[in-house]
Amino acid sequence: MPLNKLSLAIATTVFLSACSTIDQGSGSFSDDSTLGGSDSVIGRVIANRGAAARVQIPSGEALPSDEIAFQDIWARLSHGFQFSTDLDNRQIQEQLAFYQKNSNLLRVSTERAEPFMFEIAEALERRGMPAELALLPIVESAFNPNAAAPGNVVGMWQIQGATARSLGLKQDWWYDGRRDPLASTEAALDYLAALHETFNRDWLLALAAYNAGPGNIQKAIDRNISRDRPTDFWSLNLPSVTKEYIPKLIALSHLVAARDHFGVELADIKNERVVEMVEIGYQMDLQFAAGLAGLDPVELYQLNPGFRQWATHPDGPHSLLLPVERKEAFLSALASAPERPQVTWDRYVVQRGDSLSKIARQFGTDVSALQQANGLDGSRIIAGESLLIPRAYTAGTPLPIPDAPQYAGSSSRPVAPPDSSPQYTVRSGDTLWRIAERYNLSVNTLAQMNGISLDAILKPGQVLQVKADTAIVQAGGTPEASAPQIYTVKAGDSLSRIAREFGVAVAELAAWNGIGAGDLIHPGQALMLHPGLDKLN
Repeated sequence: MPLNKLSLAIATTVFLSACSTIDQGSGSFSDDSTLGGSDSVIGRVIANRGAAARVQIPSGEALPSDEIAFQDIWARLSHGFQFSTDLDNRQIQEQLAFYQKNSNLLRVSTERAEPFMFEIAEALERRGMPAELALLPIVESAFNPNAAAPGNVVGMWQIQGATARSLGLKQDWWYDGRRDPLASTEAALDYLAALHETFNRDWLLALAAYNAGPGNIQKAIDRNISRDRPTDFWSLNLPSVTKEYIPKLIALSHLVAARDHFGVELADIKNERVVEMVEIGYQMDLQFAAGLAGLDPVELYQLNPGFRQWATHPDGPHSLLLPVERKEAFLSALASAPERPQVTWDRYVVQRGDSLSKIARQFGTDVSALQQANGLDGSRIIAGESLLIPRAYTAGTPLPIPDAPQYAGSSSRPVAPPDSSPQYTVRSGDTLWRIAERYNLSVNTLAQMNGISLDAILKPGQVLQVKADTAIVQAGGTPEASAPQIYTVKAGDSLSRIAREFGVAVAELAAWNGIGAGDLIHPGQALMLHPGLDKLN
């Protein structure tokens, strides 16, 4: 199969791969060559993508007709499918059977996708790209922005560190663009579009190259050419993971297009924007921002997982993804604040024998953060000089936060106050887990209180009992202590100390928060705890 002109740049550009193992919900998107080729979309460095989670996309691509009233986001995606509709074979049928057997994977993945799927669908339509690609994060990571795999592969699109930098995604102590759902989406679509052009506008080959690396796909094509064999995806001799990768995506497309026929449950996601990017213009403490927006800090972190610390990046991006209904409240509270809210800093006088690494360990921060805060190019410091040490304002005296209703979960629904009604009316998109979290109950307790199974399908309008019955809790052996808890890191804390305090393993604590067991934690950082669980989920 002859390749077009862009293939001339491939040999000297960054070769990416995306190796998916859906059973583990993780994959990879990594290099298989070196950086070069400034004329290639793949090879050039796209500067400062982290400063804006969206990029400008040329106009002119047809969007769905305004006259089409899509029932939900899945109907909109089905309308935009381009290459999967007429494909069917044994491999695809095997993957269909897999997803039908593992329906919980689809339910969890699509629930995670809820805040971002409208944005992804819109990005694909503006680019004129097939809507099937919106389902790729299910194959890659089960739509988990914090999914991590060996080889420094991170995010719902599973992008390797060096590859991310070549695609313009910022990565440092403060921010990782691979975890940013919108920024990483634009990077992944840039690369997929380039692969599509490289492999003669064949989406199956482009996706295979995303998975195995374009160099490996080209070698497989060349082998078939030398043996006078066909060079389509189904005819190539490829790794088993790649052979399964394309059928998985096609099977997902079939399930979405005919979910009633296949009897699968997807999250109820409306075809409407649920989040919006708000520009702040300067660094802001995330806990303070959550208060301004009337959000639970956990929800703000869930919507903005690219931020790895308690504040936005000093140099940008200075933007936050917020629920659309909270945007105006946030901007109004920000405008009425008595003064510009700043990230809090401690001042430390350098002592004889100090080094940046020693001071960073002492204050639970990072050398690069100290360098950024103090304008240091190197590591040289002088005894008697002062250094600014960044910290979360919650580690000291809290700043005043305007009164506002609290929200939790990605669906931005109010947290029930302690004296609220003992009943809850199910809304569209609700799940047992979300309702249990909202009322500080375990899922088991909530299910037992209402005489339903853990995998019960909730219907809008259904009334649930949400006041805990002590007898049920004791009989069920599921104490309320097992419900998810948020712990705010204090000065001197470490993962091992917190794990000991709550009786959990360090590996469990790290996994619950999408971090490594050896990662540093910092005062003011929020950690999710599940102290009643005795093993990793």
